[in-house]
Amino acid sequence: MSAVTIVEFLRARLDEDEAAAKAASPGPWHVGEDGDEVMAVDEVKVTAGFALSNRQLLATTVHIARHDPARVLREVESKRAIVDAAVIAWNESCNPTDEFWSGVEPMMRGVLRRLASVYADHPDYDPAWRPA
Repeated sequence: MSAVTIVEFLRARLDEDEAAAKAASPGPWHVGEDGDEVMAVDEVKVTAGFALSNRQLLATTVHIARHDPARVLREVESKRAIVDAAVIAWNESCNPTDEFWSGVEPMMRGVLRRLASVYADHPDYDPAWRPA
């Protein structure tokens, strides 16, 4: 495991998510007419769904379509803003001038840990970052 901070780790994972979304077929995606395929915005088939039952097949294609590149890019943008806000708040709390700032650092650390926990299966994830 490499020695990276949780902020560096999160920024690297978000960069990877963004690159993957930009490389994929354009979004938004939707479920095809028969419910067994996911279609890109240009009506090109993204993937065919496979499952043990028709109900599971439809649920799988709906799930894939819900996580299209357009949504992933919006999530990346939102998560970057949260990470940036946490860094700013943490920096402000390093020299607390009042009661409010003294409580910000633990809260922001918790936010960063929650965001990082999504990537717990990544080799650079530090188990010490697990949310309390």
